[in-house]
Amino acid sequence: MTPDLPEESISSREMSPSPISSVSSSALTLAHISDPHLPPPPVHWREALNKRALSLLSWKKHRQYVHLAQTCAALVKDIGRSNVDTVLVSGDLTNFGTPDEFDAAARWLEGLPAQALVIPGNHDCMVRQSVSKGIAKWERWSAQDYPYVRIQNGIAIVGINSGIPTPPFMACGRVGRRQREKLEALLERLGREGLCRVVMIHHPPKRGLVPWRKSLLDHREVAAVFRRVGAEIVLHGHSHDATLTHIDGTDIPLLGVASASLTDERPHRQACWNRLCIRPYKGGWSIDLARHRPDGSVSERASWTRPEGHQAGRTQA
Repeated sequence: MTPDLPEESISSREMSPSPISSVSSSALTLAHISDPHLPPPPVHWREALNKRALSLLSWKKHRQYVHLAQTCAALVKDIGRSNVDTVLVSGDLTNFGTPDEFDAAARWLEGLPAQALVIPGNHDCMVRQSVSKGIAKWERWSAQDYPYVRIQNGIAIVGINSGIPTPPFMACGRVGRRQREKLEALLERLGREGLCRVVMIHHPPKRGLVPWRKSLLDHREVAAVFRRVGAEIVLHGHSHDATLTHIDGTDIPLLGVASASLTDERPHRQACWNRLCIRPYKGGWSIDLARHRPDGSVSERASWTRPEGHQAGRTQA
């Protein structure tokens, strides 16, 4: 069993000095992407004497032919044409989670067309290793601890870490008790202060979107947090599917996105990114979604209005 995150998961420096004053009349436009699985640098044989060996074999036999650098580059170029304020990357930037891959991913984050925020995925946490060799290299775009929050124009972007090392053939995740407790306190505070809460997690906190071996092991407990204190929208990756569902027992939109680099004949699996425009209105927030292909075409649109301070919503059919 993987230990929970340390107690000091929310630092005071991550909060706006006066969150109420952070509420703005300006819109904020977000690009949500996930699972780019960037082309890996060479893997030293010593780094593959573990679960990475199976993943390396999968990459060489199949995945390198469908996760294409040119597809991801075209998608990033389209984001650059779309005038977004922030790029949210919900994990799996790497394939094997090696230190060299973390370095390469940091350079990729640096080159994105807008400021980025990132969380790790299961591939990024494939094996146990020193934090300094892994996710600490992305601290500039995340935080030392999770959950973290960044506030822009009255929108609070909350990042959760669901990545854990797992046995071979498993890709499940876990948020853990302490991180859930801190998440609940954080979301309650942000909601009380009238901020729009955009939550980013790698593994979907809902049953049925991925097979059990890839699931969020504590999805029921995480969903219960959202039912108790609310959120305006939850974003996830991991499934490589472009989906739109809800957190169970609520009307909170749960938005998935296909891999940023994947070539697939199935429309819901083809590389895409989610453009989210969030605007304040009297008493709440409006959220507009446009799902973009790498060529700039829009495959899906949706809109929501979310009342300020909204907590548990209606049960979905």
